[in-house]
Amino acid sequence: MSTGRNLLVLLVGLPLLLVWLHVHWLFLLLDEMLFAGYRNTVVRRPIFILGVPRSGTTFLQRSLSEDAQFTTTTLQECLLTPAISQRYLARGLAAVLAPIAGVVKRLFRARQSRFGRKMSNIHPLGLSHAEEDFLLLLPVLGCFIQMVVFPSHAKTWRLGFFDEQLSRWQRQAIMEFYFRLVQRHVYFHGDDKTYLAKNPSFTSLIASLHQYFDDAVIIACVRDPKEAITSQIRSLAPAFELLGHDINAPQFSQKITALLAHYYREIERYAQNRKVQVLEITELKQQLFACLQQIYRHAGMAMSQEQTLKYQQLAEQNKQFRSKFAEADQRSAAAMPHQLQHLWPLSGSGRLLSSTENVS
Repeated sequence: MSTGRNLLVLLVGLPLLLVWLHVHWLFLLLDEMLFAGYRNTVVRRPIFILGVPRSGTTFLQRSLSEDAQFTTTTLQECLLTPAISQRYLARGLAAVLAPIAGVVKRLFRARQSRFGRKMSNIHPLGLSHAEEDFLLLLPVLGCFIQMVVFPSHAKTWRLGFFDEQLSRWQRQAIMEFYFRLVQRHVYFHGDDKTYLAKNPSFTSLIASLHQYFDDAVIIACVRDPKEAITSQIRSLAPAFELLGHDINAPQFSQKITALLAHYYREIERYAQNRKVQVLEITELKQQLFACLQQIYRHAGMAMSQEQTLKYQQLAEQNKQFRSKFAEADQRSAAAMPHQLQHLWPLSGSGRLLSSTENVS
């Protein structure tokens, strides 16, 4: 671990973070005065995509978000404009600055850092891209991404075991805050839309999600545990390198393994009573169209003819896609100890696709 780099992060990053969080709180309070009606917004049958990291959750979210019936958070909304008042302000600024927006984007792409290029290879980033809404929880320090900055901090890891290790009042405070933010989002984009969220870390709060969104459709994406751990460690490597942490430290390996084991157990437990629909990455790759049809059915939604054609084309393209990291991940997975293999394969309960589903 680089002590100097961590100290620099603390001295520079934390003051900026505190200012940023206070700005968000100011606008969130402004919402209560200007847009108090958002609290009456009904969030109908939202869809939550969770499960094991690196199991196709991002691809599924971004595929579904192409349908205008859904609304999902973008990176900009999560990090820069969580409040309704901020979003209207951003919309106004965008209209004023539209003539120079293209120039700014080109400059940004030209100046993209080595870290940014590495992350784009793993998880494409963009302010307008659909993104995990757990980032909305940063103002209450309830977002598990804090683990990347403080990988040895016990309180941060407890967020990864949300329903089990947080106290009742902590869970309630975080979930109340999250519920209000989802209401804000639906209020801003229209309550005729279906809210769509993707957060693998939410696998640890399935019970809390059902408490606050009792009609939610929850999809849990999974894959072989050894491949999941290998891919997850690779995806975290650029951030760990930037912050001066040792991603190969035995303590971190033990913690991430225990966390993913918890995810598998939670998915299995809630799939037994159909509170979670399980989707394997191989099904997502080979039967994408059938998967999407089932998700629409569970959500009580109709797929338009135009969207059907788009999804069918995407499904055919997806069958041919192969990650450039696939072979390396498989080799690394083959060399890993079998710490999680007793959790795999899952029993088969709560499958999104039955064994009789047709391949699209």
